[in-house]
Amino acid sequence: MLLLGYWTVILLNFVINVRCVPASQSFDATQSRFISNPERNEGLVGGDIVPPPFTKSLTGRGVAVRPAWYHRWSGGVVPYEIAGNITVNNSIFIVNQMRAMESLTQVNNTQCISFRPKNATDLYYITIFNGSGCYAPVGSWGTYNGVRPVSLMHGTYSTCMVSGIIQHELTHVLGFYHEQSRPDRDSYVSIQWANIDPSQAFNFDMYNDTNVDTQMTSYDYGSVMHYERTAFAINSSGPTIIPTQNTSAFIGQRIQLSSIDILEIQRYYGCVQLPTNSSTNTSTATTPTSSSSTTNVTTGMLIN
Repeated sequence: MLLLGYWTVILLNFVINVRCVPASQSFDATQSRFISNPERNEGLVGGDIVPPPFTKSLTGRGVAVRPAWYHRWSGGVVPYEIAGNITVNNSIFIVNQMRAMESLTQVNNTQCISFRPKNATDLYYITIFNGSGCYAPVGSWGTYNGVRPVSLMHGTYSTCMVSGIIQHELTHVLGFYHEQSRPDRDSYVSIQWANIDPSQAFNFDMYNDTNVDTQMTSYDYGSVMHYERTAFAINSSGPTIIPTQNTSAFIGQRIQLSSIDILEIQRYYGCVQLPTNSSTNTSTATTPTSSSSTTNVTTGMLIN
């Protein structure tokens, strides 16, 4: 029943919003995402993940998820359509973030993943629309014959039209869950359960090695997939997540993919081989160098 509830809300939201008149107001995409948190959507897993309609449970990722229904996109190619209720300027901005992700993840000047408009022969593709909040499915959902909704809202007081939010949602689409759900997260962050609404505690579930694949990377405070310090807080003046290896580390950045995010995508899609020896993976968390840069960001790291 709970899963049916998810999909009732999502499909009604999809139908209503796709038919809406495009928003006319403008928004500076460089301003802070913290005007309101559009990644927190009641009833969705992790606040922004659409569970598959054909499964009764949702398991997550340390990095890339293992359950078969998540599925990589064939050849790393994600076909998409953009609904008419997204303005031309916002459509351009969304596509620019796709191009940025393609550029960041390329290896030896060859694309690792790509996003392209769907064509008449595409059976499986994502539909991007101006819905209520920011949310996306995780992975391709295989041969599921139905809508794969990606909501990128643009409103007066809250918006998804921020580079790192769009890249966050598209990284879900590629098959990735939230960083703090990794099996090793308790070695790097402390979850403040007393400040989390009990009805939202499931958003902080930690998954084991059976359900997730960390791609042999270290924990990444600077990941675009990490929650911010006050995620799902009862009292927003206090944290729900505290970094423990670097207590001053900035978490929850929404600028762009971090260098480890990039490496994870490259490894998951077979563009870079996994190390043959697990000792090649560092055991310490990657942290931003300062709150001004906010993240371990690269502008085009290539892995040979």
